[in-house]
Amino acid sequence: MKALRVGIISDTHASRSASEVPSQLFDRLQEVDHILHAGDIVSLPVLEALEAIAPVTAVAGNMDPPELRRRLKRREIIELAGRVIGLSHGHQPHALQDHYIAHDYNEAPFDLFFGVMREQLPGAEIIIFGHFHRPVVRTWRNTLFINPGSVAPPHREPTFALLDLPADGGAPVAQIVVL
Repeated sequence: MKALRVGIISDTHASRSASEVPSQLFDRLQEVDHILHAGDIVSLPVLEALEAIAPVTAVAGNMDPPELRRRLKRREIIELAGRVIGLSHGHQPHALQDHYIAHDYNEAPFDLFFGVMREQLPGAEIIIFGHFHRPVVRTWRNTLFINPGSVAPPHREPTFALLDLPADGGAPVAQIVVL
């Protein structure tokens, strides 16, 4: 059996149409079995373009308009290839976020964020988030955390992530892809 390949994106911030998203992203997603979007899609046409490629599980981000927030939950917990995956945009109240926002993922203040995310997505073995526009693949206390970065200009290089979930229950393999 082959691994399930998951495309992970966040923070597309396309305000008018899917044409604002780098076309290379849509090309690269042709190879995936499922797409996870961690919020800040910003326009319904982007979500519809992704749904034309593969099944999509998406959550609302803090910049998503009302029509997307009505359609999408703030958090999702799903099972893919026998793995429990939590999906959230990752934005938190400013009073909490101010403790870690200026820090790197490997610095101690970010432990607060990772702990909060585990509480908000109980039982998740893998947690997908966005919001920070900074990609990361990091295991923290036996939970794999993935932020695919952002494909929206002008935030750094456009990135997304690929996650391979082996059918035999082997370790998941995640990688950040620069477009």
